[in-house]
Amino acid sequence: MPIATEVLKSQRSRNLAPAVALFFGSLAIFALAAYPIYVIRPFVEQKPDALNHALWVLLHNKPIALILALAIVTCVLLLWRRGGWVAKTVLVIAVVVSLVATAGTWINPYEQMFHPMGDPRFISADQASIDPNDMVIAITMNGEGRAYPIREMGYHHIVNDRLNGLPMVVTY
Repeated sequence: MPIATEVLKSQRSRNLAPAVALFFGSLAIFALAAYPIYVIRPFVEQKPDALNHALWVLLHNKPIALILALAIVTCVLLLWRRGGWVAKTVLVIAVVVSLVATAGTWINPYEQMFHPMGDPRFISADQASIDPNDMVIAITMNGEGRAYPIREMGYHHIVNDRLNGLPMVVTY
């Protein structure tokens, strides 16, 4: 009976080592997608070296991730028929992680979160419940002025507006 158990174990975990290697390859793709997002995050000081590395990865991660994902999918297709159910489970996880991570290289969550304030609404100081100690970015041109609260600018980072009929961009 112990021989049958060994054979069954062998069949279940057949080709497990290559499947695990492909899973680690998919984690490498995940790292390519996650590293720039981790380093270039708002409200945290970025160190120059880390920022340079993250910008390099951001510039090159799309083709690298795509090539790695295609290689992983090709290897999974080659290993699929010979693998046991444990190896197939690991292979499926590797493919899902690599495809999601590759798609993640094209998405910058901060661009989704911090979008420009396109059409700001202005109210007079009498109508606003503004703390007089709030800091603002103030712009005045030919007698017309605007004030943008820092707490709003810290979220949106950019405002598209017009002052005296001229288009302008305010950033913080």
